[in-house]
Amino acid sequence: MIRSIDEACAASKTPALNTNESIPKRLLSKRELARALGVSPRTIENWLAAKKIPQLRLSARLTRFNLARVESALSRYEVKEVGGRP
Repeated sequence: MIRSIDEACAASKTPALNTNESIPKRLLSKRELARALGVSPRTIENWLAAKKIPQLRLSARLTRFNLARVESALSRYEVKEVGGRP
C-alpha cells in the first residue's frame, strides 16, 4: 500500500514536486529584477516609462518580468566602445 505522495511518485517514476526546488522561478518582481541587474527599482521604472524593457502585466497593480527577455532587450542599448586612443 502506498502511504505518501513521495512513495506514489517513486512507484510511478514521476518526480515529486517541491515548490522551492524543482520548479525554477521564471518571473521576477520589480525589486527582484533590480537586484538581479544591479540597479535601483527606480531605474526599472524609468526603463518601463521609456519602453526599453518588456513587462508582463497580470493586473492593474501586478507586473512581472522575465529576466532573459529583459536582458536581451537591454543588450540592444549596450554602449560599445569603438576605436580608442593609442
